Amino acid sequence: MSYRNSNIWNAFLRIYVGLLFLYDVHFKLTPAFFANLRGKLLFFANHGHLWFYNAFLTHVAVPNAFLFALLIIMGELFAGIFLTAGFATKAAALVGLFLNINYLFAMYWISPLELGINLTLIVCELVIIFTDSGKTLGIDALF
Repeated sequence: MSYRNSNIWNAFLRIYVGLLFLYDVHFKLTPAFFANLRGKLLFFANHGHLWFYNAFLTHVAVPNAFLFALLIIMGELFAGIFLTAGFATKAAALVGLFLNINYLFAMYWISPLELGINLTLIVCELVIIFTDSGKTLGIDALF
């Protein structure tokens, strides 16, 4: 396989991850997400097994649940739009990586599916960061 063909597959991976973020964020653009996030964060903090992350959730995220709801939505929108368009690809993949690491820490214990999805997306985002996937079928090719 030539180098050019591998860039096409990296671009498809980038677009897929971006569309996945856009799909996920549309469920969060409701008043219910803002209203329920505090309770979900408390649930994750009380049932998780990572003491350092539980402390972060309890002392930082729960008291500022509305702010964290906004940050989650803005992060997923940024990652989704910019990965799909191939613009500022490495920065968008870093934002997505940060989000998925936090989702992994908060929810890995719920089911093997949560663990698998987040680990898979983390690997995909690392591939996007360390390749030039924004330069193929993306706006980054113009720069």
